[in-house]
Formats: sequence, C-alpha cells, structure tokens
Amino acid sequence: MSIVTELSERLPGRVHGPGTPEFDAGRTVFAGPGEAEAVVRPSSADEVATAVRVATSAGVPLTVRSGGHGSDPVAGGIVIDLAELSGVELADGGLVHVGGGAHWGDVASALAPHSLGITSGDTGDVGVGGLALGGGIGWLARTHGLTVDILREVEVVTAAGEVLIANDAQHRELFWALRGGGGNFGVVTRFTFEAAPVDGLVGGHVRFDQSDVRAVLRAWRDVMAAGPDELNSTLLVMPQLMPEMPAGPQLAVALLGSEAELRRLLEPLLSLPSVTEVALAPVAYADLLEESPPGKPPFRLVGGNGFVPDLSDEALDVFLRALDREIPTMLMLRALGGAFSRVPADATPIAHRDGQALLAVNGILPPDATDEQVAAARVATDAALAFTSGEYSNFTPDFGEEQLAAIFPPPTLERLRRVKAEVDPGDVFRASHHIAPAR
Repeated sequence: MSIVTELSERLPGRVHGPGTPEFDAGRTVFAGPGEAEAVVRPSSADEVATAVRVATSAGVPLTVRSGGHGSDPVAGGIVIDLAELSGVELADGGLVHVGGGAHWGDVASALAPHSLGITSGDTGDVGVGGLALGGGIGWLARTHGLTVDILREVEVVTAAGEVLIANDAQHRELFWALRGGGGNFGVVTRFTFEAAPVDGLVGGHVRFDQSDVRAVLRAWRDVMAAGPDELNSTLLVMPQLMPEMPAGPQLAVALLGSEAELRRLLEPLLSLPSVTEVALAPVAYADLLEESPPGKPPFRLVGGNGFVPDLSDEALDVFLRALDREIPTMLMLRALGGAFSRVPADATPIAHRDGQALLAVNGILPPDATDEQVAAARVATDAALAFTSGEYSNFTPDFGEEQLAAIFPPPTLERLRRVKAEVDPGDVFRASHHIAPAR
C-alpha cells in the first residue's frame, strides 16, 4: 500500500494529490512551487498526529506549511498544510488561541473589535507559525518584546505522533526551544498569546531626500535611544529602483500615545531640512500590516542581517559607506531595546538581547550576477555587518552550520540540540534552519 493510499484511508477527504488546488497551494511557498507526493490538510491536532505517524512509519520526509512565506521550496515527500487550522479565539485574561495555519492579518482583524493586538511581523499574509517559531520581531517589539515573549502556551504534535501542551509548567524545555528554535521540534497546531491593548495608536511615515543621510541616521539613533518603550520605528534607506520609488531614507513609526506626543518625540527628525513628506495620524494596528510583494523579487540580494549592540557614530559611518557606492544598496534599521532588551538572554533561543537595532543591508544585483559582482557587493555589506553580534533567523535566507552558528550562541545551540534529541531523535522535522539532535 502506498503512503498516499494509507493516508487517504486514515484521513478521508484530507489528502490531496497533483491536479488539485489544495495540492498546488500546499506545495507552493514564497520561493515558488516545490515537489511533493501529496498534501495533507488536517482539521485537528489529532489528524496532524495521524499524518505524522503514517509518514514517519513509512520513512517519508515531512514538510510543514503554515503561512507559505518560506524561502526554502518544498523538496518532496508529504506536506502537512495547516490552512484549516486558522481559527482565532479570544479567551479569558487577554489570552488568544491562534491556529498554527492562521495569518497575522486575520489575527489583527479578529482582535480589532476588542482593541487588542499581538506584536507580529510587517505583512498581513505572513503565517503565524513561521514568524512566531522564529522569534517574531514585530511592530511593538520595544513595547511588548518579541512575539515569542508574549507566547504563553503551545499545542504541539511531536515526531512520535503525540499531542502535547507545552508551557512554563509542563514540557518546559520544549516550550523554551519552540520560542525561537523554529520548526525543528514538532508541528505547532495552536499558539496561545497574551494580547495587549492597542487603543490610542498613532503612526505613519516620514520621508527624506538624499541630501544628508548621515544626519537622518544620527537623529534617528538619538530619538530612539531617548524615546519611551511605546515608540517603535524602522528606518529604511532605499536606492533608486524605479521612478515611483524615490531614493532616500524612509521612516515608519508607531506610538501608543497621542499625535502631539509623537511629533514632539520625532522633532529632531522632523526639523531636518531633508524632510520631504510627513504623514502621521491615528491608525488601527491592523492597518500597520502591509501586503507583501508577489513572489520573489526579480533581483539578487547580497548581504545579511544582524543585531547591533552599539549604534555608535563609527558604526553609522560604516553603514553610510555601504550605501555610497555604485552597487545599489538598501539598508534597514529596526529599533529594538525597551521590552526586547529586558528579557534575559537565556529565556528564549533569541539570545542577542543587547541589540539596540536589527540591521539588514543588501546590495541589489541582477539575478545572473557574476561571482566578481557578488564579491564586490559583499565588501561593503560585510564591513557593516561586522558591527553586529548575531543574526535573526527569519531574515536569514541561507541555510547551514555557518548560519546556525551566527543565529544561536554555542550554549543556546547545544541546549536546542539536547531538546531535539529528546523530542525528535530520528530527526523527522528538518526545518529550513535545521537543528540536528545531539548525539
């Protein structure tokens, strides 16, 4: 009996093969369509457990799909697509149960009538599962920390096909590993987050021309260093890619407070002569989430990301030099500190809690760029990344031991490997940033 036949008998109506919309949706991620024998769309944790047991017994590879924003295409075997597990349920005490297949835009919309929010990513169609298991640097990171910092419990299916509840009281090591260790430890079918009030949110954007980028960077650094935890922002410096996207710094900002207070806090930036546009107003949290671009961009990004512990003048000057060259380069600085930095380094696998900002810097090259062009692009981006202390997994599209060593300090990675050996000794779950079990 083939595995597809066995799955179909055990899970009638839940198994989809080639030629069906469910199959094509399940095997397609942000990076494009992949290969699969079948796609299983379970409607409960028990059905997920059945699919896991059948696949592991047959020795068939498993891939778990939540939101589909992965940069690693499906490479065969069985896909467990969590699209049916997308419910959002408000519980007592501000707790929110969210299905592992939900999208953040749906979560924000469901909580909006209750004036509540859960700090999440930038785009509404990003999946809850992938973002949360990788850490979750969201709009309210300075105010409430990472998405994993407000995670209170998970329902998870292990490689043995067991359905467990993990929290601070039971299966504590597994709960720790799931808050930043990615999809290496099982299939999370339900998250329970602690939501927070988002009434009185103001935000928007400020744009600048290219006449004095140094002044913008330094003013932004100083504003965020002095600002309250309620102030959150991202500074993006873009090259000229197309006429409708002018080059120069762009500030996206949100504050739990009044518009007058926001303008007062931003005054050192708003008073710069390079300001070209100011758009600040009351805003709903759900409206902060943008739409992601359709599919992979038609260019190659060369660079990386990392947590910056000290936004010194020297660091900012090196960031500027990365921008001042013939290779078009984009630079992003997302403000951290605040609640993010008050979490102990060993409380979650996201250990680089001294970061005052998350830096992403990339040269923008054609898809067919030569090795020489790539090497030239890396010179300046590597110089900028030298001021970082570690990488953020959800922004790291390359995979391997080198990347794992950058994402997790040695004690953290060793602890993750020990947890992996306990819950998945056969290495069934091989996430994009694959953590092998300790031997």
